[in-house]
Amino acid sequence: MAFQSKLYARLSTMLLGVALIAPCLAQQSGQGGLTTINNPTGGQLVYGSLTGQSSKAGALVFMLHTVHTHFGDRPQIGKLMQSRDGSSLATFFTLNAKTMGGRPLAGLVIITTPRNGTQQAAVLYDDAKNFTKSEPSMMRLLTQAWQKDLGGSAGGGQTGSQGGAHEQVVSAGAGSGKLYPTTGGDRSAMIKMPADWKLIRVASGSLMADGSRGEMVRMGVIFQNIINPQSPQAQNLISGGMAMRGPKVVCPLSSDLFTDYVCVFNQTRRNNGMTQGAFHFIGAQPQPLMPGQSLHPVVARFTVDLQDGMGMRNGSAYLGLMGSPGPGSAMWAMMASMSNIPQKYGSATDPTLKAVVESYSQDANVIAREGAGDLERIRKQAAANQQQYEDINNRREANKQGFDNHMQALNQNERANDQHNADIDWQSKITQDYILDRSVIRDTDETFHATTGNNLADALVKSNPNKLEYVPNQELIRGVDY
Repeated sequence: MAFQSKLYARLSTMLLGVALIAPCLAQQSGQGGLTTINNPTGGQLVYGSLTGQSSKAGALVFMLHTVHTHFGDRPQIGKLMQSRDGSSLATFFTLNAKTMGGRPLAGLVIITTPRNGTQQAAVLYDDAKNFTKSEPSMMRLLTQAWQKDLGGSAGGGQTGSQGGAHEQVVSAGAGSGKLYPTTGGDRSAMIKMPADWKLIRVASGSLMADGSRGEMVRMGVIFQNIINPQSPQAQNLISGGMAMRGPKVVCPLSSDLFTDYVCVFNQTRRNNGMTQGAFHFIGAQPQPLMPGQSLHPVVARFTVDLQDGMGMRNGSAYLGLMGSPGPGSAMWAMMASMSNIPQKYGSATDPTLKAVVESYSQDANVIAREGAGDLERIRKQAAANQQQYEDINNRREANKQGFDNHMQALNQNERANDQHNADIDWQSKITQDYILDRSVIRDTDETFHATTGNNLADALVKSNPNKLEYVPNQELIRGVDY
């Protein structure tokens, strides 16, 4: 349902990267420290810790059973929904409450896993006819309760990328409101931002977030595999035998980092089906050279209209090359940390935006594991491309037929390698599911697949055998199930 999708979009934003105080039914769970809130406009929500459950799947089955016991009717559940970072699981349900004279109810069960390992859960419910109206206010009450607990924490706040349900609320400075430590994804970076902001992505030290007024924050973003059209090898990388798969970014490498960034930024947005930005350069200030760089990074100031209905934006960006590519290099990469705000709301030095940007930090341990090899990988890839180009060119000059045969062999090897990797991934998926007691289920319409614990899978399939079924190993879909 469109309403459910909209609701879960808000839910995943609230839960991404932090351990929300998770709700459960106080009357049935037997857990301590639970809170029940009666919503003035209808409905009720109960939240608190749910001990004794080691997995989200097990906690969800427990909560559905608790709902069943409390209301005397088995809840009919919708599709399972998971937050982007995998920390939260949720589903809508409907039932006829036999303990309340057969009263039709609708509700939402939320399960989340904080870093302390204790499962958290929440149940929001109301009359079926009123749930769509009361749900937003119940979610606001839940958010307010969460923020109240954050603000009441004693002592100093957490540091680094480790966030949690009881991190201290921090002040962002005059006129900027309160900021809350937030992370998600691989937890390689964290940021402090207002409660009504949305975290988009955290991966390999980069972080993306959007503000409630249209602010954009893109920190530590690395653009890799940019093809330099000035290189003799460029055409071969674009459409020749060495061409990469999928959409490509083709931008000249120059000493003007802002112009280079605009090209890369707009092509990346185009490849993702987004509108292009009309940039106006204001000025740039050179920054100290970093190890391995041949060109000074800059902090550029600009205005931009992203053609998204928000009008002109004021922005700034820290821009730097990755490594020391020469002017004729076939491929290059750059790092950018950018922020902007619609002009109708403020300048690039807006207090809240400035505080959010300055709070950005990375987890060195995660970066070391995931991103320390970026520069070396880029260098090796460029060297491999150069060597491959020279070998291909020499063979073409010596023997056209030999070149054609060579290209056919490369394609065959690539297909064989792809199949080999696919077989490995498939076998790994089967082995992991066996070891971790997991199963893959799907609905009979083939609109979704989900990997869950065996207990949850068994409970879900048995509860709705006409709608849900197990996926045999030979029918697992690469890119969907593994």
